[in-house]
Amino acid sequence: MSEIASNSIGCECCSSHSSNSELAQSNQIQLYLTISMSVFYVFVLLVDYEFIPLKEQLQHWIIASYVLAYIVLGYGILKEAALGLWRRDFFNENSLMAIASLGAWGIGEGAEGVAILLFFRLGEALESRVIEKSRKSIRSLQSMKIDQVHILRGEQKVNVDPSEVQVGDILFVYAGERIAVDGIVVDGHSSLDLSVLNGESLPINVKVGDEVLSGAINIDGILQIQAVKNYGNSTFSRVIELIEEGSAKKSRSEEFITRFSRYYTPSVTFLAILIAFVPPLFLGIMSESFLDSFSIAFKEWFAKGLIFLVVSCPCALVISIPLSFFVSLGKASREGILLKGSSYLESLFYAKSIVFDKTGTLTKGELRVVEITTKEGISREEALSLAQKLEEHSNHPIARAILNESVEVSFQLEENLQEISEQAGGGLKAIYKGEALCIGNPLFVSNEIGNMGEFTQSEQCQILLAYGQEVIASFILEDEIKQEAAQNIQALKALGIQDIYVLSGDKKNVVESVAKTLQIPNFYGELLPADKVFMLQKILDDKDKRKVIFVGDGINDAPSLALSDIGVAMGKKGSDVALEGADMVIMNDHLSKIPLAIQIARKTRSILRQNIIFALGTKAAIMVFGVLGVANMWIALFGDVGVAFLALLNAMRALR
Repeated sequence: MSEIASNSIGCECCSSHSSNSELAQSNQIQLYLTISMSVFYVFVLLVDYEFIPLKEQLQHWIIASYVLAYIVLGYGILKEAALGLWRRDFFNENSLMAIASLGAWGIGEGAEGVAILLFFRLGEALESRVIEKSRKSIRSLQSMKIDQVHILRGEQKVNVDPSEVQVGDILFVYAGERIAVDGIVVDGHSSLDLSVLNGESLPINVKVGDEVLSGAINIDGILQIQAVKNYGNSTFSRVIELIEEGSAKKSRSEEFITRFSRYYTPSVTFLAILIAFVPPLFLGIMSESFLDSFSIAFKEWFAKGLIFLVVSCPCALVISIPLSFFVSLGKASREGILLKGSSYLESLFYAKSIVFDKTGTLTKGELRVVEITTKEGISREEALSLAQKLEEHSNHPIARAILNESVEVSFQLEENLQEISEQAGGGLKAIYKGEALCIGNPLFVSNEIGNMGEFTQSEQCQILLAYGQEVIASFILEDEIKQEAAQNIQALKALGIQDIYVLSGDKKNVVESVAKTLQIPNFYGELLPADKVFMLQKILDDKDKRKVIFVGDGINDAPSLALSDIGVAMGKKGSDVALEGADMVIMNDHLSKIPLAIQIARKTRSILRQNIIFALGTKAAIMVFGVLGVANMWIALFGDVGVAFLALLNAMRALR
C-alpha cells in the first residue's frame, strides 16, 4: 500500500523504506532519544541563561553539551541532507533544517541551532504518531487476512491455505473464526458479525440455505459452508484489494501540492538567501566603510534569513493534505463505503447530479406477488398450490416470488403433476389430471392455449396460470421499493443534489411509478445498456464541469459506471463486472451510504481549506514579522513544527 504523503520534500515521518514493524521500532527509538535530548537540552539551556546558578561551574561544559545534543539530534538529518545533495535533491526538508541549524551556529547561536533540530525531531515524532493512528483503520482490515481454513477432503477435515479452496468445497467455520469465501450454509445455524463489511454492529442470524459473505465472523455456532466463489473472487478479498487500490490513487489536491512544493521550496530558499545577503550588501555599499557596515548588518539579516527559511517549510501542507484524504478513506471503509482512490472522494465534493438504475438500487431487486386474481370457482389457495407445484422446478426470480407467496398454503392437490417442462423466457407446463397445466408470461400462455379468456394483459409484471384451455389465475408482481429510498432521495436534495435521474430497462409505466413515489422528476424506461450510456453521456454533457454520480448493480450497468464521473456499485448483490467498473462500492447496498459519502467528502474538503488557509496565513505572517525583526527563531519553529502538528490534528477530525 502506498504511503500517506508525497516524498517531494523528503519528510522522514512520511517516507517509508522498510516494513511497518521496522519503521515503528525506529520511530519508537527516535522518540525516546528525542525526549532524552529534550530533557538534557532544557537543563543546559537553564544553566546557560542562569536560571540554574551553575554557569560558572559548568562553563566549559555548556558549549560541549550543545555540540553533543546537536550531533545526537542532527546525525540522521545531516546524513539525509548529504544524501539529498548526492542525489541532486537540493531542496528537501532535511536540507532546509541542516542549513538553518548550521547557519545558527555560524552566527554564534548554538542554542538556537540545537533548538531547530530538537523541535524538528519532536514534530516528526508527533506527526508519526498522528499518521500511525490514521493508518490503523486501514491496516486493521489488511491484518484480517485469513491464514488457513478447515475443509472437507474425502472423509477427512484438513487445514489448507484459503487460496486452495475451490468452488463446491465444504468449509467448517467454528465460533470466533472469519469466513474465508462466499458460500451457502449447508449445515448448522449461527449469528454473524458483518461489521467489517458494512459498518453495522448488529449481528445477523443465518441457517441452512442462507448465503454468507467472506469476512463475516461466526459468533456462536459451527457452520458448514459450501463455497460458491474462490478466495480471490470473494467479497472480503475484493474489499482488501479495493482498499489497497484506493490508497494508491492520488487526488488532484495531492498532485497539486506535490507540484507546488517542487517550486515553492526552491523559491523560498532563494528568497532566504536574498534576505541574508542583499540588505547587508546594500548597507555596506551605501556606507563609507563597506566591511564594517556589512559585517554588522550581516549577522542581523542572516538571522532573519534563517527565520524565513525555517518557517517557510511546506511540511504542514505536504503531510496534512494526503493525511486528510487517507483518514477519510479509512472512515468511509469502516462505514462500508469503499472508494478506489482519493480522487473519487474529491470528485464527490463537486457532485451536483446523480443517476440511478432502478432494479436492485432504488428497489430491492426481489419480486413479490402483490395481487392475485382468480377465475370464478377457483380459490386463491388452489391457484397458489398449482402454481407452486410448477414453479418448484424453476430457479427464475419470478418462480421464487410465487414460491415465497405460497409458503403458508395448505391446499392439497388430488394428483401429482406429470411431464413437467420449462421453456426459457416463457414459463412451465405439465399434465395434471389428464389436462394441460401451464404458467408463464401472457405471450407464452396465449401461445399454449390460444387465448387469455377474461383476463386482460397488465402493464405491470404479469404471470398467468392456465388449466385445460382457459386461464384460471393472474399474478401481478412488482419489485418493492427499498424502505430507505424516499428518505435518502430527500437527504440528497438537502445536500444540494437537485438533478436526480432514473434510467432503467424496465417498462416505462413501472419506472414512472417508482420515480413519482420517490419524487424523482427525471425518469426514462425501456432502455437497453447502449441507451443508458447515450442518456448518461447527454447528462454529462449538460452538466459542464459539475460531477455526475451513477448508481447501479448489474452487468448491464458496467458501461455506465465506467462512463460516469463517480460510478457507485451496490456490493452486496452487485455483479463482479459492475464492482470492477465502479469507483465506489457500497458493501451493504444501503442507499444511506451515498449521502454519507458526500458528507465525508465535503468535510474533508472543509478540513483541507482550513489547513491551507491556516498554514499559509500563519507562515506568511511570521515571514513578514521575521523580516521586520519582530519574530525570532522560537516563533519560526512554531510556524514550522507547531503549524504542521496543528494541521495534522485538524486532519484527524475526519475520523469523527
